[in-house]
Amino acid sequence: MGNLNTLINRMRYWCAEVSLGYDQTQRWNIYPGGECDCSSLVIYALREAGFDTGGATYTGNLSAALTASGWRRLPVDGNPRPGDILLNDVHHVAVYLGNGQLAQASISENGTISGAAGDQTGRETNIRAYYSYPWNAYLRYGADQSSVSGALAVDGSCGPLTVAKWQAVMGTPVDSVVSGQLIPDGTTYARPALADECVTYGGYGSQLVVAVQRRLKGAGVYTGSLDGLLGPKTIDGLHRHLGVATEAMRPWTSFGPGLVRALQTRLNTNTF
Repeated sequence: MGNLNTLINRMRYWCAEVSLGYDQTQRWNIYPGGECDCSSLVIYALREAGFDTGGATYTGNLSAALTASGWRRLPVDGNPRPGDILLNDVHHVAVYLGNGQLAQASISENGTISGAAGDQTGRETNIRAYYSYPWNAYLRYGADQSSVSGALAVDGSCGPLTVAKWQAVMGTPVDSVVSGQLIPDGTTYARPALADECVTYGGYGSQLVVAVQRRLKGAGVYTGSLDGLLGPKTIDGLHRHLGVATEAMRPWTSFGPGLVRALQTRLNTNTF
């Protein structure tokens, strides 16, 4: 299954961490020091992130290919979500990273469609502030937020519906997955109530958890870094934020059924 966090991370990699140039005639030579154009880069990053791109080959058929595989074509409202594909069906495509930034392959060092291999200017592939291209549509992966707007069962199990609702409330990509986690050691912390199908590993962190950590830090109940990891400090902060840091709920470093019931109750008010 595709992962939006991985898509964002791969676009960051290609546009900021390595030298990747712009050349429409060599557009599939995507490697450090190679070449791409706007659509080949997005398609390549989508595949790296595990998404089915079907027969997509350029901007003109990208929408049809992706909407056949779980993406929705939405009107442009100036409020993209992290992981959205920003599409002009004729001329350009980019990926919205969040925090007002997008990643894109832009133009060669000559200001034309072709140039030397590698990024000669530092701007052939780039990350910059969101702008109105103009875009024709946003392509968004996963469930419509309205599909996760119903009441959750307060059952203490953090399964796909609970994770999706949590993501929708926090304004992060909705895919029912807490991605990029570390395996709990079972001693300093545990996550017994998080369903196995709702977590992936790798240690790079989750946008959902970053949003949660930012909120907890603002509430003064979390002092750790914004690393996206649902670890002991974050779980402790959740207990405090949700009002269940009681003796009966110890240890406060366990993401267990009692904490999840409190979370589900809060999410059912469409707040966190």
